[in-house]
Amino acid sequence: MFKRLKVFFSNQKVKWLGQFTYYLLILLLLFFMYGFNSASSGNYIYNDF
Repeated sequence: MFKRLKVFFSNQKVKWLGQFTYYLLILLLLFFMYGFNSASSGNYIYNDF
């Protein structure tokens, strides 16, 4: 069973799909963390000058 899993995860298409989903999840997480603020929200560094 371990040998079959090792062969499965060593497949190039499976590696590509795993990396694609990993980076897509990171991108979506960053979008959901920072993407819902409008351009005028938040503090601007030069407001007091």
